[in-house]
Amino acid sequence: MLFFVAYSPTDLRIMDPGRLGQLHINWTVPPILRSVTDCFVRFQLEYNNTYENRSQIVRIRERSYSAQFDLEKDNHVKVQILISGSCVNSSTEVQSPPVEAVLNAQRKGIPGSKINDSNCVFYNWEYMECIWDKGRVQHPDYQYRLYYWHKGMEQAEECPQYIASKGKKIGCRFNRQFLMDFTEFNICINGSAEGHPLQPAYFTKQIQNLVKPSAITTLSLESLSNGQLSLKWSPSVGRVPHQCLEFEVESGPAGDGDLMQKNITRESSILISRLHEHMPFCLRVRCRVNHFCADSHFWSEWSSSLCLPAEPGLPHILESDDTASGFSDGLESDGESQT
Repeated sequence: MLFFVAYSPTDLRIMDPGRLGQLHINWTVPPILRSVTDCFVRFQLEYNNTYENRSQIVRIRERSYSAQFDLEKDNHVKVQILISGSCVNSSTEVQSPPVEAVLNAQRKGIPGSKINDSNCVFYNWEYMECIWDKGRVQHPDYQYRLYYWHKGMEQAEECPQYIASKGKKIGCRFNRQFLMDFTEFNICINGSAEGHPLQPAYFTKQIQNLVKPSAITTLSLESLSNGQLSLKWSPSVGRVPHQCLEFEVESGPAGDGDLMQKNITRESSILISRLHEHMPFCLRVRCRVNHFCADSHFWSEWSSSLCLPAEPGLPHILESDDTASGFSDGLESDGESQT
C-alpha cells in the first residue's frame, strides 16, 4: 500500500479575500485517500513568512489555512500529504511529493509613487495616528488613500478620519472603536493621480507595540533625614493599564549631562541619593509600556523637572507644579524613538 505516497494534494489555491495580506489557502485530497480508515492522514504546509524572512512550516489535519503575507512580494506555498499507519506498512510517517502554488506580487501603479514611509503611534492606548511621506509623484492632483483591516471586521474599510495638509491627505486618525490590539492590523496605502493608480504599500502592525503614553504631570519630592530623596509620581492618565507601565527616572546636577543617572522601575516611587550637593539637583520621569505587555514601545515625553537648590536650607517637599525644568535642551530625550 505504499503507492498512497505517490498521490499529492490537488487543487491547491491561494485566495485573496481582500483583507490586505490575510490570505486563505485550501486544497483537496485525492479520491483514493478519502476512504482510507486504517491510516492517519495530515498535511504539511510550507510557505515563506515574508515578514520574518524565513520559511514557515505547519502540520495540520484541516484542508485549509489562513496566514499573513506581504502582497508586495511573490508568495510561494507548498503542501504535501503525511501518512502513517498500517496502510503504508511503515513505522514512520511517509510524505507525498509536494505541490506548489504562487501568488505574484501586485506590481502596478506609477513607478516610484509608493509612499516612502509610514509611522503609526497609538497615543495613550486611546487613538492612533498614521502619517506617511509621499513618493515621487509629479502630478499636482495626486491623492493617497488608506485602507485597513483586522479580524474584527468583515472587510477592509477606508480611513475613518484623514489628516490633511495643503489639501493633500498625509495621514489617518483612528479613534479607539476602529482599533483592535493583540492581532494583525493590516494597512494598505494607495491612491491615484490624473486617473492613474499609485503604487500600493502594505503594512502589518501590532498596535499594542505602538503605544506612546502621555507625560507624567504629578510628582512630589521629599528630602529624608538620612540624606536620601524620595520621589513619587502619579502614572500618566489614560487607558494604559498601570501594570503595563515602566518608568525611567533621570537625576543629577542641573545642566551637566555627564553626571546624570538613570534608573528604570515599575514602581511609582524611588529613593535616590543626592550627589554633588554643591550644585542644583534635578529629577524628571518618563514612562513606556513594559515588555510584559508589548514587544516594542515609545517613550512618553519627559515630565516637568523637580529641582533642589545648591544652597542650604532647601524645603523638605517640592511639588512639580512649583518648579521649572533644570535640564538643558541637550539632555532632552527623543520621545518618539522606538526601542
